[in-house]
This record gives sequence, structure tokens and C-alpha cells, in this order.
Amino acid sequence: TKVSSLPIIAISFLIEYYFFKWLFHLDDIKEFYYIIAANIASGLIGLIARPLSGVLYELSIGMLIKWMFDWGTFNPIAWFFVPVFGGAINSVIELGTINLIWKEKINKKRFLLTFLVNAVTVGFATVWVILNPPQM
Repeated sequence: TKVSSLPIIAISFLIEYYFFKWLFHLDDIKEFYYIIAANIASGLIGLIARPLSGVLYELSIGMLIKWMFDWGTFNPIAWFFVPVFGGAINSVIELGTINLIWKEKINKKRFLLTFLVNAVTVGFATVWVILNPPQM
């Protein structure tokens, strides 16, 4: 899925680049480092967190949805919450990385704005995968 998702990943990086540049009032070089560090951290943590979150979903909300609606894993409720949870988790990881490395202050406003941008970009990626499912 990563190779087929390159266009949406590139668009997401551009959106985040300009968003973080605005949010932290950075020059181009420092902004480049922010985006690279935040997304490397998010990607590495995601290697473990994504599969683990899928298991946790199946053992909690997924079981409830299966019981209530007789729907499997890929259902409208799950697709709705992917951007919500993905946006929140990405925001924590990305802002945590920026805070850890550059000591930027992270307040509610910065978190909420970052969450909204991440929810939008994760939402784009979710729609991309729905419209262009990986071929096995």
C-alpha cells in the first residue's frame, strides 16, 4: 500500500509542511527538519502501533459492531474513526517529537490545530485506500 499511496503521502507532506511553517513561524530549512523528524518518528512508531491498534479495535469496538450490525472489520464506522484516531495519534507523536528535539511549547491550540490537519490528511489517505485498494 505504501507505493500505491505515494501521491497522497506527498500531498500530506506538503499540507503538513505549510501548516507547521505557519504554526511555529519557521524558516524553510528548520521547517524541513521538523517535518522529516516528526514523520520519521510517526512512521517508526506506526510500524508497531498500527497493527496493535487493529488488534485492539477487533477485540473491543470491532466485536461490538460485529454483534450489533453483523459487519466485519471494513465497515463505515471503522472507516469514520480511522481519521479521528489516526489524527490524534499522529498529533501526539509529531508534536511530541518536535517538543523533545526543539523544545517547542505545545499548548491546546497547537494540538487541536495539528489534530485537525492530521485528521484531514489521514482522511485523505483513508479515502485513497478505499478508492484505490492495494492489489494482492
